[in-house]
Amino acid sequence: MVASFGLSDQPMNELLIRDVFSRMAEHKPILQKYLIADEVDEEVDTRILGDLIIRNLPWPIGVELRRLFSGSMRNLDRGRLDQVFKTIERTMQFLSFVLVAQLWEERLKNKVVLSDDFMLQFQNRFNQLTLGSYSWLIRAICKVFTESQTSHFTGKSTCFSNNFFELLDFWVPERNEIGHYQINLTTDEIEKRCVEYQEKLSSILQHISFFINYKLVTVRQINVLKKKHRNASFNHLMDLLNSSDSDFKGTEVQHGIFADSNAVLLLKDINEPHEYLNLSPLIIDTRTEVIDQKEKFSIKKDIFLYTKFQYGKLHYVGTEVTEKCDLSQLSSYPDLLQQFNDMINSILDSPRVTA
Repeated sequence: MVASFGLSDQPMNELLIRDVFSRMAEHKPILQKYLIADEVDEEVDTRILGDLIIRNLPWPIGVELRRLFSGSMRNLDRGRLDQVFKTIERTMQFLSFVLVAQLWEERLKNKVVLSDDFMLQFQNRFNQLTLGSYSWLIRAICKVFTESQTSHFTGKSTCFSNNFFELLDFWVPERNEIGHYQINLTTDEIEKRCVEYQEKLSSILQHISFFINYKLVTVRQINVLKKKHRNASFNHLMDLLNSSDSDFKGTEVQHGIFADSNAVLLLKDINEPHEYLNLSPLIIDTRTEVIDQKEKFSIKKDIFLYTKFQYGKLHYVGTEVTEKCDLSQLSSYPDLLQQFNDMINSILDSPRVTA
């Protein structure tokens, strides 16, 4: 059953949906069939295309598109402009986290060398992330990979062109303490910016549409399966973090090699969970936490993204939860903190080159 996002009342979404879906179908040809109308006089149903975009892109991006495609976003007003901004920001945040996770892996393998200037900038920016930080991270890490002839995990280095980098620079208003954009524009200015930034969002999504071939998952548990005279296999219990709602689909995969448990992973192939990036502690899933102590009552069940490291403490923002949450009472928090420190130390440690 296709969810209704009110798209028939939202012609402003139709071009975005068609352009993004067409590019996604280039990466996954099986989707081409949805671009063909059933009858000669019928048009392609953009509600179906919109739902498929949401379901096939990683959750942090898809959940924002779900909001953008909703019936409450029909008008070119302040609410829609806020949501377009937020969708662009979340997309850049997710992409920068993927690049940082790969940089961490490459540094552990001593495959890339960083300049003193890169490490200084990284250290200054990563403790408190902003939209400008995401833009810098994407550009700077892609440059590192190009100079070191390192293949992108996604294998889509051609998508990170100068045209793409130019899309990352744009005016965006400041946010207040509760995360709302502070906009002081006339109605006409808001309408114009809605159109302008929707086009920018469409272009960004088209460039990163290759994510349709990757799966974002939470590995809840890995069980060892072993019988006498047989090699062990590993049963992975996973949730697919690609959905039009937060009722994520669970799946089980048996494989001769085990992935990381209790982690959010980006997989190249869900049936072969040995090629992956571990996005923890940058993206975490709190839905498995057992609220068995009063100190945990403030913990919300959601997918959270890292925002800053301040006074020795990790801070996160929820993808569905809107209020601020202190996640330091999570059972996994000490491990997340250790992972974060390991990541920073690995990236900022030698070898290095002078700028």
